[in-house]
Amino acid sequence: MRFALTLCTILMISWPSCDMAVGHEPVSLLIAGGTVLDGSGGQGRIADVRIVGNSIRAVGKLRPIQGERVIDARGLTVAPGFIDTHSHADGGLIEDPDAETQIRQGITTSVVGQDGSSHMPLADWFRELEQKHVALNIASFVGHGSIRRKVLGEDFKRAATRAEIEKMRTLVAPEMDAGGLGLSSGLEYDPGFYSTTDELIACAKTASEHGGIYISHVRDEGNDALKSFRELIQIAEQAHMPAQISHIKLDTAASWGQSAEALKLMADARSRGIDISADVYPYLYWQSTIMVLIPSRDWDNRALWEKGLADVGGAEHIFLSGYSPDPSWQGKTIAEIAKMTCKDPISVIQQIVHTAHDPGKSATESVVVTAMTDRDLDAFIADPHIMFCSDGGLHGSHPRGAGTFPRILAVYVRDRHVLSLAQAIHKMSDLPAHRMGFRDRGRIQPGMKADIVVFDAATVRDTATTAQPQSPPVGIPYVFVNGTPVVDNGVVTHQHPGEVLRRTGSLHHRLQP
Repeated sequence: MRFALTLCTILMISWPSCDMAVGHEPVSLLIAGGTVLDGSGGQGRIADVRIVGNSIRAVGKLRPIQGERVIDARGLTVAPGFIDTHSHADGGLIEDPDAETQIRQGITTSVVGQDGSSHMPLADWFRELEQKHVALNIASFVGHGSIRRKVLGEDFKRAATRAEIEKMRTLVAPEMDAGGLGLSSGLEYDPGFYSTTDELIACAKTASEHGGIYISHVRDEGNDALKSFRELIQIAEQAHMPAQISHIKLDTAASWGQSAEALKLMADARSRGIDISADVYPYLYWQSTIMVLIPSRDWDNRALWEKGLADVGGAEHIFLSGYSPDPSWQGKTIAEIAKMTCKDPISVIQQIVHTAHDPGKSATESVVVTAMTDRDLDAFIADPHIMFCSDGGLHGSHPRGAGTFPRILAVYVRDRHVLSLAQAIHKMSDLPAHRMGFRDRGRIQPGMKADIVVFDAATVRDTATTAQPQSPPVGIPYVFVNGTPVVDNGVVTHQHPGEVLRRTGSLHHRLQP
């Protein structure tokens, strides 16, 4: 499957590789004898890959040259670096530039600014990244929620006025000029929860005028998931721009089995000229705030919580992964906490919500909830218009942050045959590169940036669990970012060759089968 680009999109390099400094010849490296999957979706072939400086110089049957380092990749797979289309790796990245949980799983580019939250102003944050240097490439969306909070402040629990919406639009424009990929929203979270569709369309139009796309954590991923997908399609249609559903899922009992209908909604939109895609992570459990178990902020309504618990199969399916007021509760299910405290599960939940989210409170909480089905997840993973994301951070409490991409390769390629290896690599590299406008990445071919992963297709596997969410994967000995090894024979090198990837053209292209 390929994309057809209707307008040229060029991602600018933000800083030069150290090996390209004035007065030095570019460093040459040969990855020899591996099975090269170039990202196109075609079958692999035994070939050598020469890297010179930060780019791929040649692919084929190559002889080592004098002074060149040679990596023996016989028996291994050589693929383009993995692109995480929904990442929270920006949290703490300045303090932890190695980004070890990301690079160890083969991620060479993280797309951040998700769920409506982005650094503002983007131009300043991009400059800080360039001055600090980090291990992987970074691109960012412009967060609708960040814009909304800038305009409405703490008075966000209402619809915005026409004048406020116009002010939001004026704030979106410079963030797009700074290189934002488009507009992101997080409609289950404050302050996006209170926004109207018209407000979102207005802000999206500004991003569209700058050539951006719209990406959204939609309003509801359970009972009203299909309604939420329709809203995203409406925004894309009226703003005249492509759109992507973030971490697509069906996470309540009432929504299980609706994956075929969800995919049909997307396909029907594409048939009408509305370019809709999605990303997904390979787990049956999600992580978020406990608030999203109910569709309102009526926290004292026990009937709503009863329905919310029933929707996900009961209190035993809700794992409290973080709770700053009482760390002894962390690592237990709501059912276990209820038994321990001699309270009923709803009372426990209400205590958590009020302690963390009442006005003036600054406590934190997060939950991991098992609430999806294999049938729906398999359908989303297999769909050719859906790429992959981790929805994870550098030090998260959900295993997706350290295990997403090797888990796809192990469970959904090797063990269950939901995808072929070539299909999986395409959906990890070339597909997201075209969606996000990374014109010089996503393929192993001469002239492309040398973002490369070398792994053992027979043994690669995630090891992260809810008990050990940052446990590193196995079977990925080499990861290169812009030609520099950031994982070298299984060892993190502490090199920081990542680049800021800014949008400088239009991302308005169509997905083609």
